[in-house]
Amino acid sequence: MRDAIGLTDNLGKYLTKAQKGYVIAHELAHVRLKHSRKHLLLVMAIFSITTLLLFSLPKQASPVRPVIEVLAIFGPLVALYYGSRRFEYCADRHAVDFTGDAEIAIQALANLERSRELPVTHTRLMEWFMTHPTFEHRVDAIAKLGCVPADRLTVLLEQAGIPASAA
Repeated sequence: MRDAIGLTDNLGKYLTKAQKGYVIAHELAHVRLKHSRKHLLLVMAIFSITTLLLFSLPKQASPVRPVIEVLAIFGPLVALYYGSRRFEYCADRHAVDFTGDAEIAIQALANLERSRELPVTHTRLMEWFMTHPTFEHRVDAIAKLGCVPADRLTVLLEQAGIPASAA
């Protein structure tokens, strides 16, 4: 496997130079921490365990087998998405450590979120099937990491055009 990152050519449209630095540091953190390899190992482990469990079901489990099969589909997906979200938090942490500026990270995420023109909040069930943490959770984690006070976080989000109540 080759280590690579992908960036779109329109990042400058939404981000300042410092914010682009944060995004690049975040993506490089994924490479440095070998998240793609770890994700592949996680996929293989989860589906191997699921397969073994399904094939080792006793015949007495026949009445509940449909329920078990549904769980065998959704359980691994939820576990994989959970792992992906952990990788995102980890890459955020490393990027903030590298850049030394949690506020730039928050501003970058806010600008990217606003550019997507999607709802900022999601239902709890919807979060289970997301590869990235919600904007709200991610910004809160970065604010805690960088010791950004709640009132300053509110100002940063409002400057980015995102109501503080949305995050």
